[in-house]
Amino acid sequence: ESTLTIEQFADAAALENARSDIRTLTARERELDAQQAQARLRLNAVSNAYQSAFSSYSNWLSTRTATTDPQQDPEVLRRTRELDALKASERQAEVSVERLEKELLDTRQTLASRQSTERELLDGAREGYEAALFRQELRVFGFRLALTLPLLVLAAWLVVKHRRSDYWPLMR
Repeated sequence: ESTLTIEQFADAAALENARSDIRTLTARERELDAQQAQARLRLNAVSNAYQSAFSSYSNWLSTRTATTDPQQDPEVLRRTRELDALKASERQAEVSVERLEKELLDTRQTLASRQSTERELLDGAREGYEAALFRQELRVFGFRLALTLPLLVLAAWLVVKHRRSDYWPLMR
């Protein structure tokens, strides 16, 4: 007897399509996870650079306020523009992380949907699979019974007819 699998009783094309989609989506999910980790690292680096520059600017601005030197006004504007540029790059990194999070969420939802479809296909095939498995086990039982039943009948006949013979211990 060949081994039966539940996949033999499901719609092969739909099941293969679902499994192909699951493989593709799983690979995409891993790729997006890696991209998201990289984007978070970039965001962290840009955020740290902004915090460092802002701290430096705050210290410099405090010094400038204390000296009240009007010749440093262009320097204030230049440093403010640099801080604005750093803040803009930080926001771009945040947008990148948010976009990747959305794409990853969409991929995970689609993956869950395809896995649900695969489960439904296999659950729909379960009844036919169990019936075929029962018939297969019944056939195997029949073959085994056909092999052993004649031996059991012969043994019973020998016990009944030749119980008192001289060769009783050997016959047993």
